[in-house]
Amino acid sequence: MTTRRTLLAAGGLALPAIAARAQDRPVQLYVGFAPGGNIDLAARMAAPFLERHLGGGTQIITVNKPGAGGMLMLNEVAAAPADGRHVALVPFPALVTALYDNTPRYRTDSFAYAGLLTDEPYTVFVGNGTPFRSLRDLVEAARAQPEAINMAGAGVGSAPHLALIAIERASGARFTWVPTQGAGQALQLVHGGHVAGSISTVSLTVRGHIQGAHRVVAIMERERWDKAPDLPTGIEQGVDVAAGSARGFALPAATPAAIVARWEEAIRRTAADPEFRAMAERDFLIVRHMDRATMTRFVEEQARAYGEVWRSSPWRR
Repeated sequence: MTTRRTLLAAGGLALPAIAARAQDRPVQLYVGFAPGGNIDLAARMAAPFLERHLGGGTQIITVNKPGAGGMLMLNEVAAAPADGRHVALVPFPALVTALYDNTPRYRTDSFAYAGLLTDEPYTVFVGNGTPFRSLRDLVEAARAQPEAINMAGAGVGSAPHLALIAIERASGARFTWVPTQGAGQALQLVHGGHVAGSISTVSLTVRGHIQGAHRVVAIMERERWDKAPDLPTGIEQGVDVAAGSARGFALPAATPAAIVARWEEAIRRTAADPEFRAMAERDFLIVRHMDRATMTRFVEEQARAYGEVWRSSPWRR
C-alpha cells in the first residue's frame, strides 16, 4: 500500500522531571473519544511501550474524554499544567477542523507536538443484515433514496464525517450522518443493525470483516492493501476519494523543551520497537512516524488545507 504521507537517538539524554515520583503521579494520556474505538485502542497499545522508552518508572494511564469530535479533550489538554504529565493522542484532521466549524479554546500553537505514530486509511463498512455488497451498491441506494440510509461515526465535522461528505460529493449520493462518541460506539450501532454502516480505519474494521462480523465494501486508498487484497478501493468502484486518520502526541505548549524532547525520543523508539511493530502488524495498525519538527509542519499543512476546504465548501451549516 502506498502511504498518504528521525531523529537519531540522543545518547546520554538526561531524564527530566517527567519520571520523578512516577509511582505517585502517573502520566495521563488523553483520548477524545469513548473506549473501544480505533484511537482508544491505538493509545492503549502504545502506552506500555511509551512507558518503557520514557524510562524512570513512568506510568501511563489512558483517560477517555469524549465529546465534540475530540475537541473537549483538546481544550482540556491545552489548558493543563505543562509538567509532562498531560499528553493528548491527537487525531487528524479533527484537531484542525474544529478551528473552522466550532469554537475551541485552543489554537494550533496551543500545543507542543512531540511526534506522529500512526496513519491509516479509512474503510467504508456495513452491517451483515444490509443488502449492500459493494460501495457502488451503497451509493446507488443513497442516490435513489436521499438521506434514507444512516451512517454512524464521530461528531459532525469529524474525519469520518468529512470522508462521507467527500463520498457524497464524488458520487451524488446523500446519506444521513448519525453522530456518536467515537468509532467504538459506531461499530456497536452497525453490529446491532441500528444504522446501515460507518467509516473507520483499517485497524478497527478489517479484522471484523475477515471474521464475518461486518462487511467492508471499500478501502479509501489509492490502491489495494496487500494485507487484505480482496478489499476493493472506492476509486475502483467509481468513487474517487482517499481519506484516513493520522494520530500523534501533543503536550501543552509551555511544556519544557527537555520534556518534549524526551517524549519525542520515546515515540521514535516506540515506532521502531520490534515488539510494537509486530503487535501493530497483528492488529492491522499502520505505523507512520514523524519527529516533532515534521509533525509540527504536518499540523500547519493540515490547518491550511482544511481552511481552504471550509472557505470553499463548509461541512457544517
